[in-house]
Amino acid sequence: MDAYDLSTMTADDFSQYKDQTLDVYFSETQIVPSVLTRVTRLSSYTPLERGPFSLEFQTSGDHSHRPQGIYKIAHPDIRNIEVFLVPIGPDAKGMRYEAVFS
Repeated sequence: MDAYDLSTMTADDFSQYKDQTLDVYFSETQIVPSVLTRVTRLSSYTPLERGPFSLEFQTSGDHSHRPQGIYKIAHPDIRNIEVFLVPIGPDAKGMRYEAVFS
């Protein structure tokens, strides 16, 4: 996925990275490895051709709460995709964040 357009990205574009680690850039100096734990297709309305979906990320050992906002995510195959992440709460492993593509 060299170039991207968020309006055309689908759940399938991310499904291949489920259970893999992606880096979340909460700032240029705060890069937190996070596992893509869930890719969920949603049944809500969207005016776009692709269906809506959500991604859930799990930090490992990092329980820090960061505010919702636009953050860069990266993987060797995914470069610099900026998504709006919302903290959905901590668990025993770390903090969980969600991105919704509607």
